Amino acid sequence: MNLKRGIIRGTVSLGSARALVSILNAVGIVVLARLLTPADFGIVAISTAVLSITMALTEASLQPALVQCRVPTRDHLDTVWTMALIRAGIIFSLFVCGAWPLSVIYGDPRLVQVLMVSGVTGAFMEFYNPRITLATRGLEFRALAAFQIMQKFGSLLAAIGLALTFRSFWAIIIGSAAGALVVSLCSYIIIPYRPRFTLSRSREIWGFSRWMFLTQLCETLNWRFDQLVLGLNVTKAQLGFYSVADNLSVIPSRELSTPICSALFAGLTNLAGQREKLRSSYSRAQSAVAMIAVPAAVGLALVAEPAVRLLLGDKWIASAVLVRILAITYGLDMFVVAVRPLGMAMGETRLLFMRQLAGLCLRIPLILIGVLTGGMVGAALGRTLGNAINCVISYYVARQLLGVTIREQLKRQAVTIIGVVAMASVVLLLEAKLGPMLAHRPLMSVIVFGAAGAATYCGTILALWLAGIRPGETLADLVGAAASFLPIGAARRMAAS
Repeated sequence: MNLKRGIIRGTVSLGSARALVSILNAVGIVVLARLLTPADFGIVAISTAVLSITMALTEASLQPALVQCRVPTRDHLDTVWTMALIRAGIIFSLFVCGAWPLSVIYGDPRLVQVLMVSGVTGAFMEFYNPRITLATRGLEFRALAAFQIMQKFGSLLAAIGLALTFRSFWAIIIGSAAGALVVSLCSYIIIPYRPRFTLSRSREIWGFSRWMFLTQLCETLNWRFDQLVLGLNVTKAQLGFYSVADNLSVIPSRELSTPICSALFAGLTNLAGQREKLRSSYSRAQSAVAMIAVPAAVGLALVAEPAVRLLLGDKWIASAVLVRILAITYGLDMFVVAVRPLGMAMGETRLLFMRQLAGLCLRIPLILIGVLTGGMVGAALGRTLGNAINCVISYYVARQLLGVTIREQLKRQAVTIIGVVAMASVVLLLEAKLGPMLAHRPLMSVIVFGAAGAATYCGTILALWLAGIRPGETLADLVGAAASFLPIGAARRMAAS
């Protein structure tokens, strides 16, 4: 299969799945936020943060190691499955041993049972059929897309059903555990696979994974450290506001970037050793991600208050200012999000670890200062500044990997930056003039300001293109990807034009 076409098809396939997952995720946040209280989400936030860090502490990047393997065999598959089984047992044991001490630290005895159940979630979260991941190496993404949809749908269905029955944080905790268990078992039906217990390829797998383990640990601490610290300094309700704002803020950037990056890792792995093609593919993909995801993230930030009122209700309005800050925080990541799949494809996992470690060493003091001086808002601002510094670090990493100068990287993303600035300027001007009139009409506010922002961004990109200021072949790539959704005849006519 043509590599470019394979990556685009993979992006379209995973993108369709992520779009559905994004809708389910949004539905879940809206429904559960209306059924549960901020204090409920505070308990869930602590559990989720502990789960994320435990997963990172046991991270082995087994599935990516299978994709990156030059000639994967049945022994590689069985070794990955065996290592995942051992990891699942370790995760559950850590939760059993840590549940009581953590409940004492956070001063809430309910956390003992909560963390026990979360241990089941962690054990089965990534204990799924390795053949699903291996299929992506051949740029076949349907099985992975189906698995992602099942994973989200199963957890969401269980959580909403339990929330309607018990109106308690247990809906999310038990729903996540049930979803992880059922979906993990179903993954062996999507692609038949009968595993065998072996560790014959463990040294080879761990050769790729050991640096990814450290990278994932630093990345998770970067992501969850603020919630762990806030849990010790604010009430459960305040932590709930922060957690829900975080979950809502990440949706536009994550759901738009994840399918591209998943397909990109598989595609770039096939280009390992072809430096010029690798450089071109990376630069174009990173520009495309930024052009799509950054305006979506900034757009959510611009309509944060009416969006929170519309989706979650007035009782969550304290989350609005946090959504505005955190959406921009995640938007900054979109300028460098392709560095991770690039480093993994090139086998430069040690460099990825050093990047994350540098970011973590800078971000932790920024978040601590933010929490101590400004509480929830201070923590969010600390994360934003940390992400901005991480962008600079990531530009240097890309330069070291491929020789892409920082100036060249910024030049490719200049059009996106100009478009976002224009969009923000227009929306803020409209909010100043129309805000009082639409203050009690959140749906109309989201429609008016959102449409104005989208029109301004697209119009600015088009105007720059016509003026000769063009981001390489990024726009053409996006048009090609869009054409993949059309009937074959229409796609061919578009490609020919």
